[in-house]
Amino acid sequence: MLPLAAAVRDRGHEVLWVTAEDVCPRIEAAGIPTASAGMPVAEVLREYRRRYPESHSLTGEALADHMFPKVFGAIAASAMFPAILDLATRWRPQVVVHEAAELAAPVAAAVLNRPHVTHGFGLLVPPHRVALAAAEVTSLWAAVGLEARPYGGCYDHLYIDIYPPSMQPDDLDHISRIQHLRPASLTRVAGDVLSPAVVEVLDAGQPVVYLTFGTVFNVNDTFRAAVAAVGRLRDVVGVVTVGPHGDLNAFGSQPGHVHIARYIAQSDLLPRCAAVASHGGSGTLLGALAHGIPQVCLPQGADQFRNAQACDAAGAGIALIGSAASTERIEAALRRVLDDPSLRRNAQRLATEIADMPSLDDAVTALEQWR
Repeated sequence: MLPLAAAVRDRGHEVLWVTAEDVCPRIEAAGIPTASAGMPVAEVLREYRRRYPESHSLTGEALADHMFPKVFGAIAASAMFPAILDLATRWRPQVVVHEAAELAAPVAAAVLNRPHVTHGFGLLVPPHRVALAAAEVTSLWAAVGLEARPYGGCYDHLYIDIYPPSMQPDDLDHISRIQHLRPASLTRVAGDVLSPAVVEVLDAGQPVVYLTFGTVFNVNDTFRAAVAAVGRLRDVVGVVTVGPHGDLNAFGSQPGHVHIARYIAQSDLLPRCAAVASHGGSGTLLGALAHGIPQVCLPQGADQFRNAQACDAAGAGIALIGSAASTERIEAALRRVLDDPSLRRNAQRLATEIADMPSLDDAVTALEQWR
C-alpha cells in the first residue's frame, strides 16, 4: 500500500497511516506520518495459537479458512478498533483506505459517515472467508449502535484490485465497484543501501536465484529445505533473505555461491533475478511476475496457498505444498524454472498484463471522487 499512500501525498493530500507500532518506523522512513494502533503481527499470531490450539493440526486451505476470520476478525480487529475510532473521530478523514484484512476501519468510517476503500493485497479473499471474519466483528458494529454490514462493509464503496485480472477468480459479483491498479514496488526507503559486496555478487554475471519467506513465516523446515536446495545449484548465485530480525547463522555454513542477508529491497534485487523461490506472499509473487520472473511457490499460510495455485495454473511457476516441498523437489523445481522457456514466457506474458494495468494516478483520481 505504500505506493498509493505516497501517490496520494504527492498529489497534495494529507495522509495518516495507522498501524501497529513496530511497523511505524518503516512507513515513516517512506515519508508517511503514522499513528500506532493494535497489536504487532507476531503478537497476533502468538495469541491465535494460544487461543485456538485446534489450529496446530490444520494445514493448507483448512488452515487459511480457520486463520483468516480468527486472526483478522476475532483478534486483530478488536485490538485495533479503539485506537482507530479515537483517531478517526479526532482527525476526521474524508476517505478511509484500509487493506482487505483490516476489519476495524470500516466500522470507524461508518461512525463518521465517510466512504472507505478496501485495498486488495493480492488474490481476492474468498467471499466465505470474509463473511466468517465479518461475523467475528459484529460486536464492534453493535458497540457503536450500527447494524453490521455484509462482508464487514469491505465492499460497500470501492475495492482496489492489484492482481492481474487473468489470475483473479470469477466470483466478483459481491463487489460493487472495482478500481484496478498496477502493483508497484516502493520497498526502498531512507537507509536502504546495497552494500558493495552484494552489488558485486549480483553483478557477477551468473543467474541469480532469490529465496525469501517474507517477515512472518521466514524460518521453518521448508525454508531450511529451500536453502539446502539453492546450495545444490552450483551454477547460480543464491541470495537468501531471512527478515529484518532474522538470524544470519540459522542455516550454518553455506557454499560460496549462497549469500544470506536480513533484508534487501526487492526493487533492487528483482531486476537482477533469473528465478525466485518464496512462500508465495502477494508482495513477492506480484513483484516477481511484474519483472517476468518464473518462480517456485512454497506456501505456508494465509493467502499463500491460493497465490501458489494461481501462479502454477498460469504456467508461470511451480507450487510445492506441504510434504512435497522436500530439498530434492525444490531443487528440481528451481532447475526447471531456470531452464524451461515456457515458464519464462508465461511469466513475461503476465508482466505485460501487469504493465498494462491502470497507474497510481488513475487510482488516486478514483479516491478523489469519494471525497
